[in-house]
Amino acid sequence: MSPRMYLWGLSLLPHVGSITAKRLINVLGSEAKAFWANTRELCAAGGLSFKNAKEVVSAREQLDLALKWKVLNEEFIGGKNNKGLITWLDRDYPPLLHEIPDPPLVLYFWGKLECLTRPTIAIVGRRKASPRGIGWAKRLGRELASFGITIVSGLALGVDAAAHAGALETGMTAAILGSGLDRIYPRANNRLARAIPKKGVLISPFPSGTPPLRGNFPARNRIISGLSRGVIVVEAGERSGSLITASLAVEQNRDVYAVPGDPLDVGASGPNRLIQDGAKLIFGAEDVLEEMYLSRQLKLPISQEHGKTAPSEASGISKLDKSLGRLLNCLDGPLHLDEIAVKTNLPAADVTSGLIQLELKGLVEELTKGVFQRIG
Repeated sequence: MSPRMYLWGLSLLPHVGSITAKRLINVLGSEAKAFWANTRELCAAGGLSFKNAKEVVSAREQLDLALKWKVLNEEFIGGKNNKGLITWLDRDYPPLLHEIPDPPLVLYFWGKLECLTRPTIAIVGRRKASPRGIGWAKRLGRELASFGITIVSGLALGVDAAAHAGALETGMTAAILGSGLDRIYPRANNRLARAIPKKGVLISPFPSGTPPLRGNFPARNRIISGLSRGVIVVEAGERSGSLITASLAVEQNRDVYAVPGDPLDVGASGPNRLIQDGAKLIFGAEDVLEEMYLSRQLKLPISQEHGKTAPSEASGISKLDKSLGRLLNCLDGPLHLDEIAVKTNLPAADVTSGLIQLELKGLVEELTKGVFQRIG
């Protein structure tokens, strides 16, 4: 009957979060005594109300801990199927999480947990992101991951998914769930979620079978910011969950970065407000690296880091047809076909055919129908 088992048991009880568990362990002297605390001890040592303490005792009486621990070992412990469980007692528990006031008692993971030993940056933002927001998230994810930084996000639609996808192209990513690892949410990201454990990790503080309840997501957001050295907000409304993550980051003494946007764009109101409040305005990965003091250590251009030459060298922008060069040079951010035609003063047909050629050369990508951005 190990301390790890009792700590895991505490994580299954209602009303016992990390702060209450710490109090009980510190006062009563061990994880086992904390787990078996009676109603009086739960109130006095744990700070619970009498009603909540009675609910804890009732839940514990219905919990066959030894049997559940045996079942858990069969599923998660021992590295089977690249899945595992860590507690805050374990050596491989992410050190950044230990720094926050309320680190989760346990984490369930699927994939390469070692990716969290690298520098980490979170990228969060709007679910209903614009093509530009998707473009920024994917580009930042791709470029930062190419420098060996693990991209952390919440597997939501929009910005989160784009950041994960971009990171997987060049490096590693960690997705934090608000459900059990067997209940991927949203379902639309199921394919992305299954790709992540091959080059990164899926993490949840919740046991298998836990549905994506609304009340679970504050815990997920605390972990996203807690695991990261900084949080980048790419698009967010004034009441976005991404702004909550940014606030948590400030409380946890993390850096907050924001990509600015058009003041008339609803999706830009969140990042613009953060910048007004002191967040660091960024225009690309290089700005983040400078703030993290990594740019001097990582001297190679992002594309060269992975054996690719920058487009201007390898593909030879200078050798491209003049119209292709104009197209490529105008893509300083995600643009629609119509905007590209205006900026380059080229006929629509030439823009379309030129972008197809550049896409085949691996120099641009189509983010969504009719919206393109430069790679690298």
